[in-house]
Amino acid sequence: MSNEFSINKKVEVKIQRILSELISIKISDPRLRNIIISEVRVNKDISTAKAYFLILNKQNNTKQIELLLNKATGFFKKEMSTQLNLKKLPNLIFVYDTKEQDALQMNKLIDKTILNDQKNK
Repeated sequence: MSNEFSINKKVEVKIQRILSELISIKISDPRLRNIIISEVRVNKDISTAKAYFLILNKQNNTKQIELLLNKATGFFKKEMSTQLNLKKLPNLIFVYDTKEQDALQMNKLIDKTILNDQKNK
């Protein structure tokens, strides 16, 4: 079990590094210039890889960027095939990373609850 975990983790790190390099060096589309791959998660059998991304400047629509990245999966897989030693490359799925917004929303809810509790005392 631990060996399987370590293999998956290594694949995740490699895919994240490769995608980050490709986006920063080889992509010519200016809409994808301010993208950061924040995390990659592969499923147990490494058939699917979800790549979570962040946008540095919010000038572009997240759905538009997500569509662009998902359309470019063929290019990414072709480039990854030379750097990953896997029998079969995982299918790439790009997902906008909402962890930061979720954390801010959670903090707002906590602050609101604390204020309500203080008012009720």
